[in-house]
Amino acid sequence: MSRSSVPLTNPSAYDPKAYVADAQVALSEGDVLRAFERLAGVVREGPPEETRGRLAALCAFLEQEPHVALPLGEALCGLLEAWRVGPALLESSNLATAGFWSELGARVVRRFLPELQEPDDLRVVLRQVFPSRDDHLRINRVPDECWIRLLTALGITGGTAHPLDQEVAIAIRTLTSYAASLGLRPEFTHRQPAHLEPDAPFLLLPNQILQFIQSHTGDGEGDQEEVLQGALRTIGLCRAEVEYVRATMSKLGTSLTLTSITFRLLRILDRLEVLLQFTDRTSGCFQACAVRLFREIMTAEKTHNHLIPHIRAHVDLLAYQVVEHAARKGGKYITAGRRDYARFFVASLGGGAIVAIFSFLKIVLGKMGAPLGVEALLYGLNYSACFVLIYLTGGALATKQPAMTANTIAQALGKRQDRHLEQLEELVVRVWRSQFVSFAGNLLMALPMAFAISEVFFRSRGATVMNPAYANAMLINLHPWQSGTIIFAAIAGVFLFLSGLISGWVDNRYIYAHFPQRVAQQRTLVRMIGAARAQAVADFLHRNLGVLVGNVFLGFALGSTGTIGKIFGLPLDIRHIAFASAEFGTALEILHFRVALSVVWPVALGVTLIGLVNFLVSFGLSLATALESRQITWGEIRVLSGHLARSFLRQPLDWFFPPKEASP
Repeated sequence: MSRSSVPLTNPSAYDPKAYVADAQVALSEGDVLRAFERLAGVVREGPPEETRGRLAALCAFLEQEPHVALPLGEALCGLLEAWRVGPALLESSNLATAGFWSELGARVVRRFLPELQEPDDLRVVLRQVFPSRDDHLRINRVPDECWIRLLTALGITGGTAHPLDQEVAIAIRTLTSYAASLGLRPEFTHRQPAHLEPDAPFLLLPNQILQFIQSHTGDGEGDQEEVLQGALRTIGLCRAEVEYVRATMSKLGTSLTLTSITFRLLRILDRLEVLLQFTDRTSGCFQACAVRLFREIMTAEKTHNHLIPHIRAHVDLLAYQVVEHAARKGGKYITAGRRDYARFFVASLGGGAIVAIFSFLKIVLGKMGAPLGVEALLYGLNYSACFVLIYLTGGALATKQPAMTANTIAQALGKRQDRHLEQLEELVVRVWRSQFVSFAGNLLMALPMAFAISEVFFRSRGATVMNPAYANAMLINLHPWQSGTIIFAAIAGVFLFLSGLISGWVDNRYIYAHFPQRVAQQRTLVRMIGAARAQAVADFLHRNLGVLVGNVFLGFALGSTGTIGKIFGLPLDIRHIAFASAEFGTALEILHFRVALSVVWPVALGVTLIGLVNFLVSFGLSLATALESRQITWGEIRVLSGHLARSFLRQPLDWFFPPKEASP
């Protein structure tokens, strides 16, 4: 029977005889590895969705033909004894790497310079037997029961397997050393209520594992089952300590180092647990552990050089905490009832007024003709002072909201098991409504205020702040299709997103490094202003440092981008909705309204598009980061989008104006 004649479209009609026959031929020729390459074709070939049915058909055939199955099983066991399994048990799944950055660098290097291939390494052999990039996905499609059935058909069971061999024993002891060294790191132990006690789990773990090894080698005393259960209990206590540290990160903050430690510890403890159970021939879980190890090693090898999974796996809690801290600041930018809506509108008017003042100052600074480096510094200071002043005076800036409110939406999603997407409908509507009123307030104040400031300057000095050519250039820069306005607005949106991310990171770091207590106890500060005022300074920084640093970063990013573009000859600049509207008003005053309507309406459209792009980019990036930190699926996003679309069609005005009965 030729392989081309094997039907693949119907799993129930699939006949595995061709693959088994090829394997038998290779086995008779003494090429055991080629025999399993042929047999693995059952998994590797055909549509992925039919993999389970194909493997089930192979199991059924081998169960009916034990004289064929048992020699294959014996040959597989012989290969496993000949191969080096230690590197696969120790180095797959990032168990042996020094940390996040070292593994990230190693993955980048391996993309250009592959590692040396050791022919007797189990990982190399698995790559040869399963060469396709998606083989691990096909393997994971098949349930454990089907793989266990295959092992049983091949005669590979706990009763026929060899006892604890030297390589597995070395792997267990090495992993134990990894776990103990990580679990006793100061970054980790300082988070424990009573660290470094004599009965601390990570101190007891090496002794427990040594007793387990000795019980199998005959060098120790005690029942193997009791020693095994004692070792498993200690691993469970170690895992509880790791989970405790991860749970307290919401209050105490985290770092990439601590997150990486907890991530590696959980993986090492999981691998230790499965290896201990793998050696227990009486528990009945030998085959299940073998299947689990097979899945984990295959997945690790197929994603060996992937960067994104490595980054996502390690920064999960750090991103989560950054989002959490940013979300706490985002609540103040979301209005509820009409009174709250009106209050926020007034705050937006105040923010627009401050922007108009600093927009005028930017024009004055540009008139100085300072060197480009000095110009970038002055522009950055101007923007930073503007944003900080708006924050400290209680004003509202429309573009600062999206990065914060997106995180608040993600926070409201809660944990996966408690998630009710339809309940987010009202929150999203209120976020959009708040964004709309803040845009309206900023624009309604920034444009006329900028016009008024320029007019006052003209009447007091007898000349406009800049010549008409400069004003025309300002209008052209705001034109939606005669300049790079849309692209530059997107660049500003990226900076707005980064400022929100930096704000959350600074707040997280401030808590993680115990800065509130350290500032309050700083001797020089206490001696100068007293303990009570030092505590007040610490409290102020605790509440505001993240936002202040984010505003300063945003100011220098927006202020220096255009100048950096000039220095390097690159088409770089930014467009910010509030400053754009202020510049529009200033240009109209300089030109004394002698501007054609064919110019006014495209510029007005350009200002509107700047605001829209600022919002969409910063909100979209922030929401994507926040949703990723909470592991939101695309299916859940589609459900939420459906709820929001129906809400807009039912009550579109509620998206812009609060209803009379709106509740907080």
